[in-house]
Amino acid sequence: MTSSQTSSSRYRYFVLGVLLVASVFAFIDRQLMSILLEPIKTEFGASDTAMGFLTGLAFALFYATLGVPVARLADNWSRRNVLAISMVVWSAATALCGLAASFWQLALYRFGVGIGEAGGTPPSHSLIASYFPASERATAMGIYGTGSQLGILIGLFGGAVIAAQMGWRWAFILFGVPGVLIGALVALLIKEPPRPPPPKRSKLSADIARLWRIPSFAAIAFATSLTSIAGFGMATWFPSFLVRVHSLSLTEAGLLLGLAGTTGALIGAVSGGVLCDRLIKKDLAWQLKLPAVGAGLSAIFLGVFLVYPEGHNTMIGEFRVPVASAFQFLGAVVSALWIGPAFAAVQTLTPAHLRSQASALLLLLLNLIGFGIGPVLVGFLSDQLTPLFGTQAIRYAMLITLVTVVVGSYLFWRGGAQYRHALRTNEPTHGDNL
Repeated sequence: MTSSQTSSSRYRYFVLGVLLVASVFAFIDRQLMSILLEPIKTEFGASDTAMGFLTGLAFALFYATLGVPVARLADNWSRRNVLAISMVVWSAATALCGLAASFWQLALYRFGVGIGEAGGTPPSHSLIASYFPASERATAMGIYGTGSQLGILIGLFGGAVIAAQMGWRWAFILFGVPGVLIGALVALLIKEPPRPPPPKRSKLSADIARLWRIPSFAAIAFATSLTSIAGFGMATWFPSFLVRVHSLSLTEAGLLLGLAGTTGALIGAVSGGVLCDRLIKKDLAWQLKLPAVGAGLSAIFLGVFLVYPEGHNTMIGEFRVPVASAFQFLGAVVSALWIGPAFAAVQTLTPAHLRSQASALLLLLLNLIGFGIGPVLVGFLSDQLTPLFGTQAIRYAMLITLVTVVVGSYLFWRGGAQYRHALRTNEPTHGDNL
């Protein structure tokens, strides 16, 4: 009998809640830089390309490459302990960002955030898969996935308010220090569930090769990665887009991204998981076809948001809100539909003793391609297009990257049939996951 069957419903949702809080702080620390781009750029005199490196590749380089070996440690030792230690590291590094005296010192601390967060999501995914059966896994992953959106919401709006009142440095310090304490609570509150004894230990390269041979794994990996090029690039540069093109203040930009973008993504992440768990009862292929539909629709809605003419605003209290934000909201809802289904699919396909490594391998590609390339690509395109379009360049730079979402949608759709076939033909192999 699996740990998910022996765990009480109340406790497993308590564990999910603790993991959710850890995820919230991870994404606060990860995305906080985006709302602070303009004041940091001004203080250090950096270009858009350099700031794209600071927000994207500086983090993703270590986050992605260390993810697999750290996940291997979690699979062979304690997922709970790896998560707790990692949270202390990334939170401390975030606080140190507020003390940086130069651009490259800030980049060094940003490396530290990436190193710490390498041990965050993969152990969490594996723990969720141990506590929840396959029939509830997409919903649980969708709920966990809201941590990214809650973190972005708090980071964007909270970071903007703190920066406006106290300066950008205090935003890093005030969000970093509490995470150190929460990391300690993770070690105290979460029980490490029992796992089936792994087979004879194999080399890391052999485990990676085994994971890569799982049907539909490659489709999931490249679909999420390509979609995330635009996703991470736009998430990073949305505040600057709203400031430059729609002439909003930093606080107005943070409020808008929270109300429209992040709230929409929260709805999409949860509803995507719930809807997936219902649809797969009729056809297992919907595990990946639902993300395909969401990605395709997001390219349409976000494209309209980007090209919508500026100057059409409504007022919410004292804040200006562009009419275009309605399309941003819709785009955020559908673009988040993939989160629960895709991560749950990977965990369901994977033997229990390789779950953390499977999640880490997926995140390796997602972050190297998506987070590593997306922000830098938008920044680079913006610099190249500025002579032609001036402050409007950021608009067309982001619009170009939506091509990657269309390709990702196609790969998700193709992966649906592969996923259905994999579960039907390999059910005895992966029976401990069901």
